[in-house]
Amino acid sequence: MFNTARIFAGIAGIIHVLFFLMESVFWLNPAIHSVFLIDNLADAQLLDVYVKNQGYYNLFLAIGMFVGIWLTTRNKQTGSAIIIYTCLVMIGAAVVLRLTIPDMTSGPYIQGVAPLIALIALQLDRRATA
Repeated sequence: MFNTARIFAGIAGIIHVLFFLMESVFWLNPAIHSVFLIDNLADAQLLDVYVKNQGYYNLFLAIGMFVGIWLTTRNKQTGSAIIIYTCLVMIGAAVVLRLTIPDMTSGPYIQGVAPLIALIALQLDRRATA
C-alpha cells in the first residue's frame, strides 16, 4: 500500500504542476482560460494577477508533495507526515473549489481524487504495519 500511496501522491504533484503551468504560464491563451470558465481575453487579463498567484500556490503544493515523497526514502514517518499534510490541503482546496464554483464539475475531482487515494493508501499501510 505504501508504494500505491507514493504513486498517487506523485500523480497529485504532477497534476498541481500542470495547474501551475495553466494558471501562471499559459493563462492568457484562450484554450486555457476557457477551461476555467473564462470566455474572453479581457476577463482573463483582469484576473491574470490573481490566477497567477493561485498557480504558484499549486506549484508550492506540488513541491511539498515531491519533497514528502523523496523524504520517505530517508525517513518514512517524516515523509509521510508531509505527504499527509499536503494531501489534506489539496483535498481541502478541491472541496472549496467545488462549493464555490458549482459549474466547474471536473476540476475539483481532478484536483482532489489523487491525494485522497494517496491518503487512504497511507492509512491502510499504517494499519497493516501496526
